[in-house]
Amino acid sequence: MAGTASRFATRLRDSPSANSRAQLPVKLSRPETTLRDKYVLEQGTIFLSGTQALVRVLLDQHRADVRQGLKTATFVSGYQGSPLGGFDKEVMRLGDLGTEHAIEFVPGLNEELAATAVYGSQLVQGLPGPRQDGVLGVWYGKNPGLDRAMDALRHANYAGTHPNGGALALRSRRSSTSGRTRSRARARAACGAR
Repeated sequence: MAGTASRFATRLRDSPSANSRAQLPVKLSRPETTLRDKYVLEQGTIFLSGTQALVRVLLDQHRADVRQGLKTATFVSGYQGSPLGGFDKEVMRLGDLGTEHAIEFVPGLNEELAATAVYGSQLVQGLPGPRQDGVLGVWYGKNPGLDRAMDALRHANYAGTHPNGGALALRSRRSSTSGRTRSRARARAACGAR
């Protein structure tokens, strides 16, 4: 098999068409790509991190609502000290694109207040003269914050969401021990100590 591959490579290298192709400059034909493509392209291939994919969900939901003839908005709140803290930064970086897709970000003082604010976003439709047909409420936090916010989340779950709205809770998993404590535990385990 190895002999066949080397004979094929030798034939390609020695053929006149291979030599003439080697002298021509290589041009890559592809459309111009920008960092904004990950959020604005609706067809084709895009490359996203996990956090960027979560932000993309908000934009795609708004696009789907617009195609359905709905005027909706998205309300995002969470604790900025959360391991999902990159999520809020990415939402804030949207700038005009976020405004165009009616995304409103309000940082929470803690996870409980953020969850209560998201719960409130679902009650807006009950007020007279709502400006939107529905609101998607997005809460994010970490495990201890989820425990703290459970009362607000339980009430929100009981009340439900508007048919043209919805709620999304994002939680990051963080170990209960800090990195320093984990490193010490690994070092002790490696030495056979407890």
